[in-house]
Amino acid sequence: MLNLLMFVFLLQLCYSQTIDTLKPRDIKCFGVIGDSISAGFSLESHSVRNDLFEYRGKSFPIGGEDSFLTIPNLFSKYGSPKTCASYATTFITYSLDQYSTPQNTFHLHPSITLNSPPYITNKQKVNCNVAISGALSNLTSKMWYNLLLEWDANNCYNDWKLLTVMIGANDICEYCNMGYNNTIYNYMTNLESLFVDIIESSKKIFVNVVSVFDVSLTKDWQTKECEFIHYLINECPCILGRDKRDDAHGVVKMLYKDINVELYLLVKKINVFAKDRDIKFVIQPIIEDFKIYNFSYLSSFDCFHPSEFAHKCMGTILWNNMFLPEDKKLKNMPYMLPLYEPKDGDFLQ
Repeated sequence: MLNLLMFVFLLQLCYSQTIDTLKPRDIKCFGVIGDSISAGFSLESHSVRNDLFEYRGKSFPIGGEDSFLTIPNLFSKYGSPKTCASYATTFITYSLDQYSTPQNTFHLHPSITLNSPPYITNKQKVNCNVAISGALSNLTSKMWYNLLLEWDANNCYNDWKLLTVMIGANDICEYCNMGYNNTIYNYMTNLESLFVDIIESSKKIFVNVVSVFDVSLTKDWQTKECEFIHYLINECPCILGRDKRDDAHGVVKMLYKDINVELYLLVKKINVFAKDRDIKFVIQPIIEDFKIYNFSYLSSFDCFHPSEFAHKCMGTILWNNMFLPEDKKLKNMPYMLPLYEPKDGDFLQ
């Protein structure tokens, strides 16, 4: 009996018991809340046939397809199961809301009705990738509701979970229609509401909060074909679409920085309330100093969405950043970096 108790005690010591001492092996379930970037839209863009699909199984924060550099695949190398990783390739989804970007009238998934929250079933192996192409931050609470359903279906409630929140590009793309100050206010209000929902309805979650980036940099990499696509579906209207502004570079360069200042403050404030639920929000600035070095970073469909190569870069940086303190976290992806190999004393941060 004594030996059995000693075994149980030693087993408990092997596994982290708090949010501050998590190792990769402790994470059992994954999830992502985001837009078309996290959905893997046009990640493969070799032909018109490939352009309108979301390659969720290869998306860097949640994809589970073997041989691809994704967060669940990296965690699985260190003893974590890939519970809730996505394996789906879906036709581009649809987000219905008063602030949805205009191109979303072009994005309709047959499993989504106009009278219900955007939701994709497990039958398509989307699992816990609840990202919605074209979504603004006001849809994050709906995505959180969908993710809770998926986690519940996979018996994740009592397990340690890794959630990546990457949203905001479409908010910035609408700045000329919503107004500079309203864009910041709406984004911060929506994110705070999401964070509160997470704290109040779940537990044991390490939350990667990916800070926003300068979306206007894509303006300098447009081909005639890509310009036609932006006009046709009014993609990123204030920067590339029908409402595009000449001052986009200057305004967005200030706007994304102002949003990030507020985001850092919000995360610091919300963590005071999150710790009792074993939840931690961590800013991961993987593309905060985003630059485009060549066309290999962009989808050839619209010269806007990240390519498969860019997803590999972002996956590498996010993985490495989870083992770096705040003042040393990487903010750019100039090339493929070597993957960090966690040591015994490393915890997620």
